[in-house]
Amino acid sequence: MKSLRYWSAFICSMVAFQAAGQQQSLYSQYLFNLYIINPAYAGHSDALSTNVGYRAQWIGIEGAPVTQHLTLSSPLTMPNMAAGFVFQNDEIGARKAPSASFTYVYVVRVGNHDKVRFGLQGGIMNYQVNFSELEYAEPNDPVALSIDGNRWIGTFDFGVMYTAPRSYIGISAYSLNEASVNFTSNSDARLSNAFNFIAGKIFTVSDFLSVKGSTLVRFTEGAPVQFDLNLGMLLVNKVWITNSYRYDFGIITSLHCYISERIHFGYSFDWAMNNLADYQNGTHEIFLGFDLNIYKSSINSPKYY
Repeated sequence: MKSLRYWSAFICSMVAFQAAGQQQSLYSQYLFNLYIINPAYAGHSDALSTNVGYRAQWIGIEGAPVTQHLTLSSPLTMPNMAAGFVFQNDEIGARKAPSASFTYVYVVRVGNHDKVRFGLQGGIMNYQVNFSELEYAEPNDPVALSIDGNRWIGTFDFGVMYTAPRSYIGISAYSLNEASVNFTSNSDARLSNAFNFIAGKIFTVSDFLSVKGSTLVRFTEGAPVQFDLNLGMLLVNKVWITNSYRYDFGIITSLHCYISERIHFGYSFDWAMNNLADYQNGTHEIFLGFDLNIYKSSINSPKYY
């Protein structure tokens, strides 16, 4: 088993000495809550949408990433506007990064059902490192001498999406202000710009079967490009079964069920097929969503995306 101190020291050294800062939180159940990776999605379901998720990554490696999130979003009574709120807590080893952001969305209608959505998002992050949990090869290491492992920083994000009843495409940009996360005077570590490109298309095979192909491409400054290729089946308009290929990682299997038109839950398991496979026992992610129809309107393709 890899030790907590080993992983914590590795992550914190990356933060302290490299200009390429923290990547965005990683998810597998984003397929059913695109708001978590693109602010422009907020308010898409025409309801007060509440979603919570929990992800435990690389089970068996002490200090491995754990992430929780809560999202709330809804259209506003003012035409063509929506708003949302996101809370995330990302932990890895000795580092924690809880954050809260508010989102404003403006919608341009380009047809009876097609829309272009623009999302602006801003918030705060409490970037924390508990240096007492770390061990250092050099006692005079600048990080070892740090006594302030707590930073409050602002975050600014943007997203745009084109949505139709059975397809979508969009791009989002996170950490636009590249906020500093320095803990010493010997570095200029910052949160790097991160970009997500998403696209998906749904095909109806029969009254009982629909198929969705989708992709997510992630680019973070100073890090390799990552991408997911997803293929999902919707059975009897209630159950999604999705298999995904994540580049340079492995395979993800997801199950997502609609108890009713308003309540849905999901579970994902990530199968590592890279060098991590021998050191961990997979990644688990659970998700619960609830849509409250406060506007008494019909749902716009909630089971598709």
